[in-house]
Amino acid sequence: MRKSLLAAATCMAVLAGCATRQSDEWILRREFNIPEAATVITYAATPSESGWFGREGLKITMIFQLSDADFDAMARAATGSGTWQPLPIPSGVLKHLAGTRRAREARIRLARELGRAQPPEVSVYNPTDGQILERFRKSMPPHPRTGWYQIRTAGNDIMHAAKAIRLTLDEDVNDFMLAMLDPEQHTVIIRVSTNY
Repeated sequence: MRKSLLAAATCMAVLAGCATRQSDEWILRREFNIPEAATVITYAATPSESGWFGREGLKITMIFQLSDADFDAMARAATGSGTWQPLPIPSGVLKHLAGTRRAREARIRLARELGRAQPPEVSVYNPTDGQILERFRKSMPPHPRTGWYQIRTAGNDIMHAAKAIRLTLDEDVNDFMLAMLDPEQHTVIIRVSTNY
């Protein structure tokens, strides 16, 4: 009986993981008009499943491989839309995606609330904006040397809420979908990230 329950629980967990991956793929295909024929060549998500409060701290990397014709059509649509920007992504935009200002303000506020001095800058407890940005860059999928990118934000529930296309960022964001079109590899690279 216990073995049967354990086997059933394992099967349910595996199926839930598959369902989450399929749901993520469907949402991102719909969001960015990815052709049905495109294949997923990379998928990584943490957390892989919803917890009690959803998928807090969600990070998804998904890369779609497109045929030459599908990529050319997508690139033409992107460049003609006025909502895609040329790569590389400016450093200031990356800082807002990484949340450097919000992280610094949170450390200052915590030190005040605790009545303590802030640890010296560069320490693990008080990283510089540059250190935060470098850690963020390392956590991201590689950015193509050329191509185009688009940022979408929701403010909450990034996978299901209505999103705004952001041509520029002048403040840190709570969540984002970053899509990049790579003309050399004919791929669409998507990163989803939340800070809630």
